[in-house]
Amino acid sequence: MSVSETNINRGINLNTKQARSLDTKPVDDRKYIPKQFQEVAESMESQFAEAMLKQMNQTIDETPGEDSGMDFYKSLQTSERAKTMSKQNNLGLQNIILDQIYPKRLRNEMALKQYEAQADMIHHNLPSYKLHKNRDTIEMGKNESAPVAPDAINKANPSSEGDKP
Repeated sequence: MSVSETNINRGINLNTKQARSLDTKPVDDRKYIPKQFQEVAESMESQFAEAMLKQMNQTIDETPGEDSGMDFYKSLQTSERAKTMSKQNNLGLQNIILDQIYPKRLRNEMALKQYEAQADMIHHNLPSYKLHKNRDTIEMGKNESAPVAPDAINKANPSSEGDKP
């Protein structure tokens, strides 16, 4: 063993297999984020991307005399491009938004279960979720009254054919 090899290593084991085993795998913490928060982040990124694409489209010289149908089609195309960009998380804004509205310290299974339990409790206590059985059920086709016989109708309306002039 030469002197230069000992000076470079200085007693540190440079075994690459051991170093690879220490590498941490990236944790997918998005599975512990409530769906409502993910939808909000995706929607905000989509809105930003749509505004950006509209500004980009305004820089293009267009031929005058286009009809409103073509404008409508282009706006639909722009919004669909923005949605596609946000679904693929191309801009990276979703991660920034999620870090702000749902911090990483809350991204675990226990915190998600607590959030869902609190959300269920809040939603069940709202007046719009309370159902009153006697007011909310409507039965169609039932008639509680008894059928009326034709003789009873004639007795109630005493008009005889002989009284006509």
